[in-house]
Amino acid sequence: MLKRKVFFVLFPFILKFVENGLLPESSYGRYFDAIIDRFEVVYENKSIWEWNIKVRKINKTRSLVGYVLVKEPLGNDFKDKTVLLKKQGGEYRYQPYGIPPTPLCLLLVDDKYTYPDIAKNSDFPADVVHNCPFKPANYSFNGVTFSLKNVPKIIVPSGDYAVELTFYDSITKFAGIYRIYGTIIQV
Repeated sequence: MLKRKVFFVLFPFILKFVENGLLPESSYGRYFDAIIDRFEVVYENKSIWEWNIKVRKINKTRSLVGYVLVKEPLGNDFKDKTVLLKKQGGEYRYQPYGIPPTPLCLLLVDDKYTYPDIAKNSDFPADVVHNCPFKPANYSFNGVTFSLKNVPKIIVPSGDYAVELTFYDSITKFAGIYRIYGTIIQV
């Protein structure tokens, strides 16, 4: 079985895209910086949860602050699909990078790039293995910035991007669609 590398790039919890050889780590790659611009709720099933997240400037850095009110347990029957969009010709267009619907706990256990930053700067548990499914609670975000220190060097063109997260549950099918917009700058 091929080991799937999941690279969480840009403003990561969210710009997670699967790297199936399309953007291999490169000795020619450059490090880049990602600036979070805004967070948008496209659709939300309020019987499952409610997201209230904003982008704020904290200590000269734009960070995600706010909360997610979880109303029912979220485990591996809950799935996340992530796609990348790039602004081209004045509109955001879907790119061929993404993660197919993947069980939430499995996805977070394998995440070595972004979830540790989320857990460190929120009420979400750091130990997903022993704390999944997530219990109903009000989980706050206290300035999540997504450190890029551990992200492999890859070539990512500068520009405006969005990460679209679509969450599915086993009963209602759609739990929510969310987008985080940001800008990539080569450094």
